[in-house]
Amino acid sequence: MESLSYTIIETIPRVLLLVVGLLGLIFSIKSRARGVSGLLVGAFAIMIVTTLASIIWQFVVSNLSSWADGLSASEIRMIFMVVGIPLEVGSVLSWLLVAIGVVKSGRSLRQPAPAPYPGPAGYPMAGQPGFPAPQPGNVPPAQQPPS
Repeated sequence: MESLSYTIIETIPRVLLLVVGLLGLIFSIKSRARGVSGLLVGAFAIMIVTTLASIIWQFVVSNLSSWADGLSASEIRMIFMVVGIPLEVGSVLSWLLVAIGVVKSGRSLRQPAPAPYPGPAGYPMAGQPGFPAPQPGNVPPAQQPPS
């Protein structure tokens, strides 16, 4: 029973990653109408599958002594490598797709901002109604303070 409790404690980070994957999948499906890329849906689906597989693998490994009696150390290493490589590739692929999906969805939401004031850019600005527009080179006389 001690082995099972250690395995449960070791799977807590994977369960949290599973929750992140499920929330990400739900939010990316809901936000799909607002321009979220289908890459995010695929990325979170891959994340969920690889996380579930790694949780299952963790429990299989916890019972290693019962199924690995007749295997040599190199055969056990080979099994770990054959299982570990696809799990890691799936994990890296899911995060890569998340990054690409975020970058692609961020570009489509950007729109040019309006000018802070109507009129041509640069100086001199357009004159206000009822006042003549300033002319380049004409400097208005400085006002003297009242004495």
